[in-house]
Amino acid sequence: MMLMRQLRKNIFLLLFFSVINTGVYAVTENAEVSAEAVTRKNAKVIKDTVYQVIRDTVYITLPIKNFAETQEMIKTPAVGRFDRGIANYKFMPKGKWLFGTTASYSNFDSNDIRILSIVEGFNCNARTYGFNPFIGYFYRNNMMVGAKFGYEHLLGDLSNLSIDIDEDMDFSLSDIYYSEDLYSMAVIHRSYVGLDAGKRFGLFSETSLSYKTGSSYLVRGADMNQKKTETEINEFQLNMSPGVCVYIMQNVSVEMSFGIMGIKYRVEEQKMSNGEIGKHRDSGANFKINLFNINLGITVCM
Repeated sequence: MMLMRQLRKNIFLLLFFSVINTGVYAVTENAEVSAEAVTRKNAKVIKDTVYQVIRDTVYITLPIKNFAETQEMIKTPAVGRFDRGIANYKFMPKGKWLFGTTASYSNFDSNDIRILSIVEGFNCNARTYGFNPFIGYFYRNNMMVGAKFGYEHLLGDLSNLSIDIDEDMDFSLSDIYYSEDLYSMAVIHRSYVGLDAGKRFGLFSETSLSYKTGSSYLVRGADMNQKKTETEINEFQLNMSPGVCVYIMQNVSVEMSFGIMGIKYRVEEQKMSNGEIGKHRDSGANFKINLFNINLGITVCM
């Protein structure tokens, strides 16, 4: 009798736990199916979110980080079989037009430099200014080709310069006036590097091949002893200028650039007031920061 009771009890417990396990498994399976349905439904709306379903029916949303940034990154092509993995932000999109102008101004006055105050009889003043409007088209992301036009004016006035070292070495110069006007046109290429995902800050490198033409006047002496020299100038230049660009409005930016490298070939034909004619050729290369070639500009991207 006792044996039959124990047997019925064991059978009841076995059936009870079997039913519970079957119910839990069914609930879990139904929850997973519901979670998968929710995932398929929301995948059409939220494409940058991953739904992960685990066994206890708790689902976690994991946003894909930097999803927007990856769409705005430009990878530098590998050179040969070597890839450095260099990438930058898309700062200027393909198909845009860029209009702008740059201007420069510098002034030199011997009275403003203290070290020259110890030199007696030295009085000199010089200034130069110029402006360069340009237009460009972005044939690739962050790559622009365009044309630039320019005007430069240089003015120098040496009123007096006297140097007396000893009895055998002394000289003086006075009443020397120099003026130069140059007009230029150039083909330019710019490569931009974006510094942030907001497309506000960027760097650029500009390479230009330019042709300049103009004239200069040199006047020496005063009154009856005055001598004049007129010079016709033709010059070819290959320059490289790095710069920085900052957008202050949606389509308007300000920029600053300066020359660091240049190669030039210059031909001068001179004619003096007494009828003498001369010709001079000059060529050279500069690999340094040119403080007289610092340009500030404003651009509009359309």
